[in-house]
Amino acid sequence: MSSIIISDAWERDLEDIFKIEAESFDNPYPPGLLKAYLSLADGLYLVARLGEQIVGYCIGIVQFKTRGHVVSIATLKAARNRGIGSALLNELEERFKKLGCTYSYLEVNVNNSDAIRFYFNRSYKVIRTRKNYYGRNRNGFVMLKDLRSVSGHE
Repeated sequence: MSSIIISDAWERDLEDIFKIEAESFDNPYPPGLLKAYLSLADGLYLVARLGEQIVGYCIGIVQFKTRGHVVSIATLKAARNRGIGSALLNELEERFKKLGCTYSYLEVNVNNSDAIRFYFNRSYKVIRTRKNYYGRNRNGFVMLKDLRSVSGHE
């Protein structure tokens, strides 16, 4: 079995990234926005490969020099529960730390129990609810992780 390889995303990866995005989210980011993040998320746009296949991606940006924002993270449904999301998030958090971020945060749909559990298991805590974040009557949790802690897992 191939091991997971995490690397920087390139423009040639965008078609596969969009397929994962569209499979994973009800309101996927359009291809143009995913492309724009290649320059906006300098060094923080990652893909996961199993062999030659892209099976996951994540996008992060640094805000106000200390905040790492996980903009998006997803894996192919057929490749879930294999540690791919964890590998992506771990690498992104390490890059946030190297850039001086003291915490990482993200938004997640309040009804996405699998994703919420995934983040809880990686030391993220719900700090607030954003009403209608994902559209009318579709709220989002804001979740935060302190990157200064020694262990990434509790």
